[in-house]
Amino acid sequence: MRTFISSVLTFGLLFVIGCATPAPQQGDVTSDDEFASIEGMLVDGTPEGVGVLDFLNDPSTTLVMLDIDAKLNKKTAKNILHHRNGWDGIAGTHDDNLFNSITELDAVPWVGNSAITRIIDFAWSWGWIPEGDDVLGSWDKVEFTVNEAIATLELANVATHDELDVKFALDRRAADSILAAQPGIASVSELSGLYYVGKGALKALKAHACVEDMEEEEAPATFQPSQSSNGYEQQ
Repeated sequence: MRTFISSVLTFGLLFVIGCATPAPQQGDVTSDDEFASIEGMLVDGTPEGVGVLDFLNDPSTTLVMLDIDAKLNKKTAKNILHHRNGWDGIAGTHDDNLFNSITELDAVPWVGNSAITRIIDFAWSWGWIPEGDDVLGSWDKVEFTVNEAIATLELANVATHDELDVKFALDRRAADSILAAQPGIASVSELSGLYYVGKGALKALKAHACVEDMEEEEAPATFQPSQSSNGYEQQ
C-alpha cells in the first residue's frame, strides 16, 4: 500500500484539500454551482485523483469502510458501491462499473464536497495516494512516476516556445497548445490531452525534465560573502 504524497506542485497544479466547506451530514447532493469547486479539489491524473479512484475501485473497499471509517453519509457510501459493483451488487464480477474519472465519481447521487473531502482524507491516511517513485500512471504509452510527473509539469508550465519547439523538438502545434495552457496544466493527463501533444512530446518533456532535475541535484555548492573569518561561507 502506498503512502501519502508530501510534495506540493507549484503553479497551483494540484487541488486544495482544506479549502472546501463541508456540507451538512444529512445530505451531500452536488449542485451545478458546486461542480467547479469539486473539480478544483480533485484532478484526474494527479496523485490524489489516482489514489482516490484506486481506493474506491478496490474490492476491499466496503460499505463499513466508507460509512463508518471514512465517515461518509450512508446513502453516499451505498450509491458509490452500487455504481462500482454493478447490478449484482458484488465487487469483482463481470458487471462491475469501475470509476474511470473524477467526473464519473461526481455524477454519483449524494457525492459532493463533503464526501470528496472525507474520501481524500481517508485515502491519504491509509496510503492510497502514490508518492515519490511510485508509478502514477501511463499516458499515450509513456509511464510516469510521481516525481517524474511533478518535474514534467513544472517544465511544461514554464518552458518558452523556443524551448518547446527547438530545444525539445516538439511539433510546433504541440508547442503552441502547451504555451496556450500555461501556467495551469494540472496533470500529465491534462497535458496529454492538449492538441498535438502525444507520445513523442510526453517522452521529450519527461526526458528533459528528468535531466534538469539531475543537473540541479548535482550542481556544486556556491559561495557568498559572510562575516566568517575567511570572508566566505558555503550556502
